Amino acid sequence: MLKVSEVYKTYGNVEALKGLSFEVEKGSVYGLLGPNGSGKTTTIRIILSIIYPDKGDVEMDFEKIGYMPEERGLYPKMQIDELIYFFGRLRGMERERIEKEMDFWLGRLELMNRKKDKVQTLSKGLKQRLHLLISVLHDPEFLIFDEPFTGLDPIAIKELRELFSELKERGKTVLLSTHWMDQAEQLCDSVCLIREGERIYAGPLEDLKEAHRKNDIYLEIKGTVDFKQFPGITEIVSKGEGFIIRTKNEPGEFLRSLTKITNVVEFRLVYPTLEEIFIEEVEGA
Repeated sequence: MLKVSEVYKTYGNVEALKGLSFEVEKGSVYGLLGPNGSGKTTTIRIILSIIYPDKGDVEMDFEKIGYMPEERGLYPKMQIDELIYFFGRLRGMERERIEKEMDFWLGRLELMNRKKDKVQTLSKGLKQRLHLLISVLHDPEFLIFDEPFTGLDPIAIKELRELFSELKERGKTVLLSTHWMDQAEQLCDSVCLIREGERIYAGPLEDLKEAHRKNDIYLEIKGTVDFKQFPGITEIVSKGEGFIIRTKNEPGEFLRSLTKITNVVEFRLVYPTLEEIFIEEVEGA
């Protein structure tokens, strides 16, 4: 577990963090979410003791940590296998283990045929994979990724998302800092949403979505119905084979009335996306 408690950080006259608190459970993917400049990278650097808070505490129950910073840093003129060996030795790994893990991850990330190439010959997406390899090489318990999706094409993003899911299945704990809400929504169990250094929400993603639900319903029926006959209906929008309907009343009440006059094929609540929640919270300020 990671526990960040009432952390403050000021740079000159700028309050970067204002009493930030959240907890990350072992074996989860946790999203640290917010706009650019909200304090995400400052938080990560404090967690890693790269910088120190003015006030507050960080408790961590992990010994081995893997970190991929937002500002990438590879030695461009080094050969890829030599670079990997160098970082492995910095982590205290023996040559035999480095070579075993290197070959596994080079194969997993489709870099094996570039093993003897110079780092500077790689594309941006392949350099991203190499950064990931260095982060996981020493088999850390806790992995921190700061804006990992930046600059990647859709295929690379999909591959990265699959890797995060694989790490979770292996029992790893992942802290993911991003402003890409669609990716966070697919990956994260819990999130901390921050704005201008302050916590807006911290907890399970499903609880956040439930709190922002607006009684929107997706509905498919057989035949036609005049929905205006039902009290509380404020909006009706066609979608695919059915409708998105917004009601002021409880959805169950509407369903009971509807089933008396027609056959319902599908009826489900529609939750706002994390991006919609994010925009509502940030612009609402």
